[in-house]
Parts: sequence; C-alpha cells; structure tokens
Amino acid sequence: MKFIKYSLVFLIILSLFVQCGKNLEAEGDNAYAHGKYNQALTFYLKVKKNQPNNARLDEKIALTYMQRGRQLYKLRKNVDAFQLNYEKSKQFIPKDSLSENFKKEYSKLLYDLALAYYNATPQNDIQKEKFFNLTLDYLEKALEYDYNNTQADAKLAEIRTANFKKYFNKGKEYYQRALKDPKNTNLFLSAEAYLLQAVRMDENNPEAQKLLSKVRKKTMAILDISQDLPLALAIGGQKYQNGNLVLSITVFNNTIDPYTIDPNRFHLYDRDENEYSVNLKATDAYSKGLTKAETIPPKKDANWVIVFTIKKSAHPDRLIYETEDGLEIGKYFP
Repeated sequence: MKFIKYSLVFLIILSLFVQCGKNLEAEGDNAYAHGKYNQALTFYLKVKKNQPNNARLDEKIALTYMQRGRQLYKLRKNVDAFQLNYEKSKQFIPKDSLSENFKKEYSKLLYDLALAYYNATPQNDIQKEKFFNLTLDYLEKALEYDYNNTQADAKLAEIRTANFKKYFNKGKEYYQRALKDPKNTNLFLSAEAYLLQAVRMDENNPEAQKLLSKVRKKTMAILDISQDLPLALAIGGQKYQNGNLVLSITVFNNTIDPYTIDPNRFHLYDRDENEYSVNLKATDAYSKGLTKAETIPPKKDANWVIVFTIKKSAHPDRLIYETEDGLEIGKYFP
C-alpha cells in the first residue's frame, strides 16, 4: 500500500513538474507557424502574466492579433474584424527598440489592412471617404515601419497620382464658389477639406500649397459646426510680443452637455513638428487669459487668449486641442 501511495504522489508531482516545465512560448510559436492564432494568443498571454516586460513577447502578441485579423478578413471579407484586431495589436507594441523582423512583418500586415479598406464596398459617400482615408493612413504607417516595403510604396504612389487632380479641382471649385458667396462659410470649409487631401496626394505641388494657404486665411476664423467642439482663431487676433505668440481663440460647445476646456490640452506645432504648450504665466497677463479649466454651457461659445513661447522665426502650423477621449480638434495656420 505504501508503495502504491508513494507512486501516486510521485506521479502527481511529476505531472505538475512537466506541466510547469512546458515551454508555453514555444507552444505559441508552433501554433502561430500553423496559422492557429487563437491558440497562439492563449499561450502567449499566459506567458505574459509572468513576463509583463518582455518586449519580444509583446511583439509576438501584436503580430498574432494582426494575423488573426487578416485571417478573419479572408474568411468573411469583413474589414471590421481586421480593424478590431489591429486596435488590440496596438496595445502590445513596445514603445522602444522594436526588432527589425517585427517592423517588416507588421508593415506587411498594415499593407494588407490598407488593401482591405481599398477593396471594401462603402455603403455611402461618408463611408467611402472614411475608407479612402484609412487606406492612405495604413499605407503610410506601413512605410513608417518599413520604408523598404515596395508594395506599400507603389500602391500609395498609384493612389496619390490617380486622385490628386480630383481633389485639387474640387477644392478650387469650392474656393471660387466661396469667393462669390462669402457668407456661406461651409464652402470655404469644403474647399479646405478637398485641398488638404490634394496636398496629401502631392505635398510638393506649389499650386495646391498656395491655394490651400489662401483658403486657410479664411477658415481659421470659421467655426466648423459639424464638430462637437469647433475651434476658431480670430483673424487679426494673433500677435508676436516679447518672444510669445498671443492667440485670440473661440471655442463653441456644440453638444447638449456642459464642456470643460483645460488650457493644458492646447498644443501648438510649427512646420518642423516642434510642440509647444501654453505658457500659463504669460497668459495670465491678459484679462481673458485661459489659465485654468473653464466650462462652456451647451450650445454656447467662449472667447479666450492663450500664449505660447515660440521663436519668431518658427512658423506655426496648427493649434490642436486634445479632448479627454483622445480626439484632436484644431486649426491650421496659412
């Protein structure tokens, strides 16, 4: 009896040892190699519990989510499934020191996601524009991860060449109509939207750049009421003084609830992508200076002054307000 008892104990201990000694990451690698991405995620996520800071493991998880998304898309032709898995993958991408293999593989998967949107059938014009923008976004991101991704580079060039004239001509048309009917501010906003796309298609086109600058001289003071929180910069309401750029702004609360504006959520960017935060001390010198959080009632606007310390030689590009939800609302300078 003792022999049987000790044998059972030994077998239990041996079983636990074997279970604990399993290389779960290797099991995940094997599942990944055979296209069993749900199974691979199960193994990888178990390993992550004990290795939360393993960057290479995080890369594997990010790639697996993307592979699962692509697999689901191929089966169902549902781009939403691919998009959902992309959103999950982003949560695991290490912030620093990405491996070259990861960047190349992730770039290929972003290219596939771009093509999924490019080939998707939109249900209306709004969705059509959304799919088009996402196609461009993901092709550009693919090249950010791997500038040698020739497929992404060629597709992006093809789309830009094919669409530049369409967007430029539309923008020009809306601008000319707006000049004849300046009270219809939506015409200026439409012109800006089309010309912004045209410049995205060909950022070095001088004619498009020049016309976009003209349009922005008008739109910077226009509130876009299609947004929940439109922002405007007063024309003539900006000046450079003692090393500071002083801006007069208007924010309209287009929602049905009170909205609190925090000056620390405003950021100014110049054309070299340098970022500037509000100089609260300099802002406090103005009677309408926004130095602390202020609440705007529903369907009301508020006028403030904010100040940024920036060299006079630096050319401001855009003023951005980032909401608590991570959305960016802003205005571009001419």
